[in-house]
Amino acid sequence: MSNAIDQTRRMLSLVTYLRERPGARVSEVARAFGVTEAELIGDLNVLPLCGTSFRGGDLLDIDTDGERIWWHNPGTADDVAQPLRLAADEATALLVAARAVANLPGLRDSDRQAL
Repeated sequence: MSNAIDQTRRMLSLVTYLRERPGARVSEVARAFGVTEAELIGDLNVLPLCGTSFRGGDLLDIDTDGERIWWHNPGTADDVAQPLRLAADEATALLVAARAVANLPGLRDSDRQAL
């Protein structure tokens, strides 16, 4: 079982990984990320609740038939590569959250320094 930091890091990497490998096998993706297939399916159930903003239509569209995984966001593929633009309150919220996370016990020094 992974902690929240590991899961968040893995889920962010999953987005890019799946976008670059349409139809990837669940077993291969789980192996690549060092998790069980059940953990991967759990992540895949959460990813569609995530998106690039709070506006409708920006949520991630990831589908699986239990054996293969597909990314269905052709309209957002170019947007994902664009630099993130934040309003002042959004940037402040991220900075506050990063500082709070940096003080969590069990965080690797390299991750703490990155924050």
